[in-house]
Amino acid sequence: MRCVSALLPAAALGASFTATFDGGLAPFVQSSNERYAGQAVDASDGGLLLKVANRMYGVAAPVDFQSDGTLVVQYEVTLTDGLSCGGAYIKLLEDPVDVAAFDDQSGYVVMFGPDKCGGTDKVHVILRQENPVSGDVLEHHLKDPPKAKTDKAAHLYSLAIRADDTFVVHIDGEIAAEGSLMDSLEPPLTPEREVDDENDLKPEDWVDAAKIDDEKAKKPFDWDEDEPRKVEDESAEMPDGWLEGEPTSVPDPDAKMPDDWDVEEDGSWEAPEVDNPKCGAAPGCGPWNPPLIDNPNYKGKWVRPKIDNPAYKGKWFPKKIPNPVYFEPSDPAKKLKKVGALAVEVWTTNKGITYDNFYLGASVDEAKAAAEPFYEKKAAEQAAAEAKAAAKAAKKAEKQKGMKGALKKAEVFATQTIDTAKDQPLAAAGTLLATLVSLSMLCGKKKKKSPKKSDDDDDDDDEEEEEEEDEDDKKSKKTPKAD
Repeated sequence: MRCVSALLPAAALGASFTATFDGGLAPFVQSSNERYAGQAVDASDGGLLLKVANRMYGVAAPVDFQSDGTLVVQYEVTLTDGLSCGGAYIKLLEDPVDVAAFDDQSGYVVMFGPDKCGGTDKVHVILRQENPVSGDVLEHHLKDPPKAKTDKAAHLYSLAIRADDTFVVHIDGEIAAEGSLMDSLEPPLTPEREVDDENDLKPEDWVDAAKIDDEKAKKPFDWDEDEPRKVEDESAEMPDGWLEGEPTSVPDPDAKMPDDWDVEEDGSWEAPEVDNPKCGAAPGCGPWNPPLIDNPNYKGKWVRPKIDNPAYKGKWFPKKIPNPVYFEPSDPAKKLKKVGALAVEVWTTNKGITYDNFYLGASVDEAKAAAEPFYEKKAAEQAAAEAKAAAKAAKKAEKQKGMKGALKKAEVFATQTIDTAKDQPLAAAGTLLATLVSLSMLCGKKKKKSPKKSDDDDDDDDEEEEEEEDEDDKKSKKTPKAD
């Protein structure tokens, strides 16, 4: 059943929420925050459509969900214009929240879904958790997120957080990432036990240079810093045919002074330069200089060699002290804050992002049931693709069958002609010759290669190809009359 509803009473613990947009945009509403001015949202073809490119979108539906340890969020998204830069994720906003006025600063419990721009190409899994000692709220990101699906097909994203603090991400029903919340997030849920002492400063006399110049070293007496890095190759000789007296460019002999050229105002006119045609057949023109090679005497600027620093104390680090905000988290999945809204809060440079089949709850089975329309649609697309492939294969097989039939008939006719040749050799010879010519033309046409086409091009040209095949069959069946 496709509807917009709560599967359990709204006040129940872990009440589930689904939305399919068959009846319009409700219960989703657009935020009136000025950040989203100009956003264009609609319920089109049973989905929440972000219609315009280069916009910030803020759309949310009120929910009443408190996880008791298991949280499952799932939705379908179609990128009809691809995803070059922007997000197609969702946020589970923290309760309480005003869905008609929320913005990007509104607190969230979980952020999940694809995001791509520049070097970013991933499926976000972000948990916001509060440090009970400091009161700070940190965003904990999945360290090794899967890549986003950025093609134009519909894809189903699902995140399940379990009561044992494990999680799993599915894309189109396939596991894309899984692990423990305790060791898969960055920064980790558990803070470091010790931190650097900010009040510990490096002593002024601390020596952290491992190497120093050797003051005892002296420049060798024969060290010549003035020697150039490159010198002319004295063994080189000017190539034969080199035209030293010819310039590399000459005035264009075909150029003419423009009719509107005014010598008094524009000065003397000179034809533009073009490559000297005489240089084209010669090794070169103009003055010849020997090529440069590495100077065997080059040593460069002399510098003192480095030696170990006897005063070196090593790299300095501030001392460690106990982390004043350290705590050991327990049951983070069971301590997720209450969700007050499911929101689409994204920026995108692409138009036509469509969300559909939302589910938020605590049941994997319910999520699977909510995903049935997606899998039905995928099954229909797969069946259509298979039917299309089967039709193409059948057409090719029929074409091959027609060719083989024509050759078989020609073989039988040739046998009959040979038998007749015993009584009428001249007439039979003419008939056989005409048959062989026809077969040669038919086979030659068969061997001609057509330019490669895509599957779509093949579909567009089906009728034209069938007409050509019928014509070929007709021609192959015609047998020239004997002279």
